[in-house]
Amino acid sequence: MNNLSSRIVILIYFILACVFTAAGMPGTVDSATGTASALKLDAASQVPDIPFEKYRSFNEFKLPNASEPNVTFQIPEIAFEKYQLPNGLQVILHIDRKLPMVHVNSWFHVGSACERPGRTGFAHLFEHMMFQGSKNASGEYFTWAERAGANLREHGVNGTTSNDRTNFFATVPSGNLEHLIWLESDRLATLLDGMTQEKLDNQREVVRNERRRGQDNVPYGHAEELIVSNLFPSGHPYSWTVIGSHEDLKAATLDDVKEFFRAWYSPNNLSLCISGNFDPAEAKRFIEKYYGSIPPGPAPIRRKRWVPHLDSVRLVDAHDRVPQDRVFITWPTSPMFEPGDAELDVAAGILGEGLSARLTKRLVYEKELCSELSVSQSSMEICGMFQIDATARPGVSLIEIERAINEEIARLTREGPTPAELSRVKTRREFSFVTNLERIGGFGGKADQLNAYNTFMGDPNGFAKDIDRYKSMTAEHVKTALGFYINNKNCLIVRFHKEASGRTSVAEPDRSKPPALGSDTDYCPPEIKTSKLPNGLDILVVERPEIPKVSVNLVIRSGCVFDSPDKSGAASLLSSTITRGTKTRSALEIDEAFADLGSSLGSGIGREHAGLGFEILKRNLASGVALMADVALNPTFPVSEVERERNKQLDEITQQETNPNGLAGRIGPMLLFGAGHPYGLPEKGFFSSVASLTRDDLTAIHAKTWKAGNAAIIFVGAITLEEATKLAADTFGGWDSGPASKLVIPPLLPAGFGKIYLVDRQDAAQTVVTQILPAPDRKNSGYYALSMADAVWGGGGFGTRLLLNLREDKGYTYSVRSALNSLSAAGSWIAAGAMQTDKTKESVTEFINELDNLGGKKPISAAELDAARVTRVRGFPQRFESFGSIAQRVADIWVHQLPLDEFKRELSYSKSLGLAEVNSAAASWAKRNQSMLLLVGDVRKIRPGLEALKAGEIVVLDKTGKPFSTGAGGSMK
Repeated sequence: MNNLSSRIVILIYFILACVFTAAGMPGTVDSATGTASALKLDAASQVPDIPFEKYRSFNEFKLPNASEPNVTFQIPEIAFEKYQLPNGLQVILHIDRKLPMVHVNSWFHVGSACERPGRTGFAHLFEHMMFQGSKNASGEYFTWAERAGANLREHGVNGTTSNDRTNFFATVPSGNLEHLIWLESDRLATLLDGMTQEKLDNQREVVRNERRRGQDNVPYGHAEELIVSNLFPSGHPYSWTVIGSHEDLKAATLDDVKEFFRAWYSPNNLSLCISGNFDPAEAKRFIEKYYGSIPPGPAPIRRKRWVPHLDSVRLVDAHDRVPQDRVFITWPTSPMFEPGDAELDVAAGILGEGLSARLTKRLVYEKELCSELSVSQSSMEICGMFQIDATARPGVSLIEIERAINEEIARLTREGPTPAELSRVKTRREFSFVTNLERIGGFGGKADQLNAYNTFMGDPNGFAKDIDRYKSMTAEHVKTALGFYINNKNCLIVRFHKEASGRTSVAEPDRSKPPALGSDTDYCPPEIKTSKLPNGLDILVVERPEIPKVSVNLVIRSGCVFDSPDKSGAASLLSSTITRGTKTRSALEIDEAFADLGSSLGSGIGREHAGLGFEILKRNLASGVALMADVALNPTFPVSEVERERNKQLDEITQQETNPNGLAGRIGPMLLFGAGHPYGLPEKGFFSSVASLTRDDLTAIHAKTWKAGNAAIIFVGAITLEEATKLAADTFGGWDSGPASKLVIPPLLPAGFGKIYLVDRQDAAQTVVTQILPAPDRKNSGYYALSMADAVWGGGGFGTRLLLNLREDKGYTYSVRSALNSLSAAGSWIAAGAMQTDKTKESVTEFINELDNLGGKKPISAAELDAARVTRVRGFPQRFESFGSIAQRVADIWVHQLPLDEFKRELSYSKSLGLAEVNSAAASWAKRNQSMLLLVGDVRKIRPGLEALKAGEIVVLDKTGKPFSTGAGGSMK
């Protein structure tokens, strides 16, 4: 399902990408050049009044005494053991026996805040360097980790950098714990021995391409730099972005990088957490053996607090090629875990979390001034940021939006939250805490949380302290925090503490011999238990009783395939509108009812499926299912709601048409399947078709496809089949069991293979290159063989042909991947990545060469197949860790009418497919004369090189996918 279940990750620290308008020295910034020029503005007309008191000193902030908690939180206890080696390494061990996997999670207390002006981006650049191999594990770190069983696609191995920390993590089968500890420790002990100028040059270009992709080549991409450089004073550790500037990255020398490593990458600046299914005594021996002899580094010197003071409104006007006006309003606030931090987090929830939140309700729902709005309290170590982002609907003034925002903040500061609002946000926070306990590792899992608390609190057991802040919070606390944090004087405190680390006491091990990988543990995928109601509704249950939570998804065999060309986007509009009213509840009442249960109802839409879903604490399950049934069975599609959601969908189409990846995603299916084919129509529709949709169109689709005999309800979590069947019968037993409409998929009408299609995006910093091929349907007997070939080409882990060529060898891109998307009657096989504009011709050459190679010019080798097989088989269990991931995979099986033992069948194929079978599948489908290229970039800059390439006829398309000339039969010429 698409977004049917939420994944809430706490303690992942970031600064939102945005355009800043919070006030001060007026100016205008040309984002294409990055230069600023003076601009005189009329302050009275440009800056709305902010009717709040100024900040007082950070040290003056005090919260009122807490009252008895009004919410009882049920957070399972997380047992762990913590100890420290003589060299200062802090170790945390946590046992979780649910899967035969173990996770190693390393948090270094170093981030971009540890850099200095002129050398920004080093922390993030060094994160990349840590994956470039060490003395005894040469080559790519990902290759070693994936060989041991880490699943990159399931977040089983990676690293991240924030302002305050850098972390690295990997999950492997339990038998490979020693190998993984050896691998992790070797890059700490010997990374400098394997570091070369060539590696630095390569990764510097990869990082610069990452910056282009995330900032230079997307709408609003320069916002982050504008925010931090104007909010924080010069020299403040948060006054530059985590990724740094192009100039600083270009200036980095090999000596600079080595100096950074020696200063920050040491045992006494590392918190190491092992979680999962392992023997603690054995783990301690491995840690002692491989980490114990590494000497400590210098004692880190940290600035703990620096909350800047703003004495006036600062205003920055930025002009860029964006589809809609957007405003970001940011205040400096309390650092993480300090008084005011949690209170402002709750205030953010009351203002912006859910349809009935104060700002969302007023600006998005009632007044329709905004198409998007978000509110957040970003918790960081030195200072926090409270930020509101609002995207104006066409024709709406940002001044009007800013004034409404200020009025709502003033009202909440004056009156405080209602008991219902406070309870609702508290319950959602409880839900987020419980959700993060699903995973042993990955982004935001238990190991991440233990390390985060240990790094920033000094104690891994921060769960209770953290949640207690919310438990005991009162309305008066929220009012106090909001009233205080408007301006704040600077405060600097420097303290010296004795360094605990000393000499090492362990002999240096022989690191040159990697421990052998352990034997693989057999894994049995989760069992899907089923039953059926008399009306035909299928019930599918996967029992996961370890935490008191359940994921619920209602899936319909429907989707965008039922859209006709003149009604394209109708299924998507139905999906967004079905939650906006029933016979007995309004949209706001639905939202508030789910929020009171600590949850939210999501709707999803795809080519061949639609549905609803939510995740919820077990104690609230029955109420949640009853609410979902009311939405599914009794939608009224109020005219006002249809109009509101239609306007938002039109805004989304406008956004897609200015985003290079969005354009490629819309136009690619049109080229492969046909512009009017059910598989080719854009899921969001065309502007003209969506503009004409009515309530009657939506009720017709609902009546035609939303039938009990065409649906399944999927439960994953703390529930049995018997409980689920009774609950489904009580809530969905009266659903209409009449026959659902069937759709016959017509033959494909591809635009023309062997051609290069161009879509112009003026001044694009990168060219999005998409290589498009047809693929078999999902039930095709060769599906798994082609899927394994895709794992070698670009759809596997880190060591794919495309990624190693275009990123690691050439440095043309940050990321390039392939994906096999098979539907009931056909499929697509696509490779794509954003390439440097000046390397477009060279990148296209490599795409063509790699396709020819895969098709037979350079067949897949036994070593490549073995590597792909090991990555897939050893990383397979990680696909079944979170409830939402399991529910999505069960839904895929049901939608495509595959056997219920498909998980076992997939694992068996992955283990047994032979080289000849995989190469045969690759040769059958990887054909240049059955492919097409779609490029979104600056046509004036890239077309001459492509013409010189003589790789096929060049066809220029507009942003709707139409060529500038059309031949007979609708084929694009």
